This record gives sequence, structure tokens and C-alpha cells, in this order.
Amino acid sequence: MFDLDGRVRQWRERQECTSSLSPRELDELEDHLRARVDLEMELNAVLAPEKAFAIARHELGEAAALSKEFAKVGKPKWRRWLVAGWAAYAAAWFLPMLRIELFGGGATMYGHQLFLDPEAIIVLLPVHLAMLMTVSALWGGRCSRARWLRWLLGCAGGLLLGWIGALAGYGVFSEGWTVLPKLIFTSAFWSWGGSMVCAAVGLRLRAREWESATPKRVSA
Repeated sequence: MFDLDGRVRQWRERQECTSSLSPRELDELEDHLRARVDLEMELNAVLAPEKAFAIARHELGEAAALSKEFAKVGKPKWRRWLVAGWAAYAAAWFLPMLRIELFGGGATMYGHQLFLDPEAIIVLLPVHLAMLMTVSALWGGRCSRARWLRWLLGCAGGLLLGWIGALAGYGVFSEGWTVLPKLIFTSAFWSWGGSMVCAAVGLRLRAREWESATPKRVSA
């Protein structure tokens, strides 16, 4: 006797292995597949369930085509957040980091000078590695779904933005206007902090897509 639940389960396992579709997307496709089988059998009462399943599976398409279609018409909001984060992170390497003025002279430090400084690189290395790990979200890598990764980026970016905001507020509202020239050249700091916050938001949205939309079906 034809076991529809078993064949659907096999179909789903194959999609999980051969596509980048999330569980939420697979839930949607599975419901569509089952509905199509029922429709085929209603339209043709003498049609065998196995034949109806074969027709429905063929109409639904293969894994590669399904992945492309979902990439086009799916929910790309998480991609926009990650792209914004990567763009801001790349910009931080080339933007002015800090303007130091002493005795009428001054010097500007750029992002890459701080990031590649031998004394700072050890401290900043975990944050740089965390940003690189977010790239794996494109293919659903497990590390990109880790809660600690988005927490690390979100907290680090939020603290950095808060610190820079506090310094900027001090320079504007305090009487020590000599501090202000050092703060107007901190665009790299803003870009760097914003990149981590954007990446954290993108990872959170991506993780929500990988959460199953419906409970697992338990076979009898």
C-alpha cells in the first residue's frame, strides 16, 4: 500500500540535502505538495495515489529550481541587513578614525591603521572573525545561526555606538571645545559600530527563517 506520509518525508529529506531551503520554506512547499496530491486525486477519481504524488512532485520542481525561486520571491530582508553591514564594515577600513590635534598640528588615523595595529589586532580579532563568519548565512551555515554570534556583534556594535555618542555629546555640550576637533573625524567608528548592529539584525532575521513554521509531523 502506498504510504504518502513516508514518500513526502523522503522528498523533504532529499530537499534538505540538495537545496538551501529553510525549514520554514520546506514547510510551505510540503503543504503545497500535499494539497496538489489531493487535487489530482479529486480531478481523477481513478488515479492511483502513487501516480498523483509523482505528478505533484514533478509540477513542484527540483531542488535547485526551488531554491532559485525562493531566492527571487522570498523574504530578502535579512540579506539587505547583512549587505548593509558588510558595506559599512568595508568602509570603516578606509574612513578617518580619529583626528588628533596637538600644539596647533594634527594627524588623522584611518580605520585600517587601527585594525592592523599590532597592539590592537589581538583585542579586535574576535570581532573581525565574527563579521567574517556572517558570510556563511548565505548558504545557511550553522555558525551563522548561532545565538552567541549575533549577540556578540549586537552588543559590541551597540557599546561602540553608545561610547562614540557619549563622547560626541560631551564635546558638543561641554565647555571643552578643544575636544570637538577630535570627534568630528570619527566616521569610521560610526560605520564600524553600525556594521555590527546591521549584521546582528540580519542574522536574527535569517535565524527566524530557519525556524520551522509548523510542528514536526509524527508518523503513526
